Amino acid sequence: MAVEAQAETLVETSSLDNMIRYAKIQDFDRIMEMMINFANASPYAPLHDPQYDDGYIRNLLINFMKDGCIIVGEKDDQLVGMLIAVISGDAWLPHVKSMRELAWWVEPEYRNTTLGYRLLEKYKHLGVSLQQKGAIQGFTLTNMEVSPDFDLEKRGWRRIETNYVYEGR
Repeated sequence: MAVEAQAETLVETSSLDNMIRYAKIQDFDRIMEMMINFANASPYAPLHDPQYDDGYIRNLLINFMKDGCIIVGEKDDQLVGMLIAVISGDAWLPHVKSMRELAWWVEPEYRNTTLGYRLLEKYKHLGVSLQQKGAIQGFTLTNMEVSPDFDLEKRGWRRIETNYVYEGR
């Protein structure tokens, strides 16, 4: 069952030109453009200048829509932000399901707005709803070293892991 069907409808109508909603298949081209921008902004250089396999990425996006979420932010009828997450079982305890954020991106010219925070709030709302329904045990967020500081600990999040890339001595 699609995650979207398990949670209440996700549309914000605070203004007609600024909306947070679930992605549609028609959004995939723009989402893929934002994924390239996301990869190029990564502090991990091997991700830069990605040459994505179009069919593979479109299949992934469909799977994320079924087993997770793709939340997009729209301004003046243009997608300018996204948050993508997937539900999966723990490698060692597959019955323990978590929703994991895979990509959280806002185009640079829209960063000093509330868009990124509103994407996060919708993700949090969905995660809490899925927890209450027993579909997941928890949901996570990744914050790269180049990510803005939303002071997540003050907003109910707890740091559980830090990742490192070996670069030699």
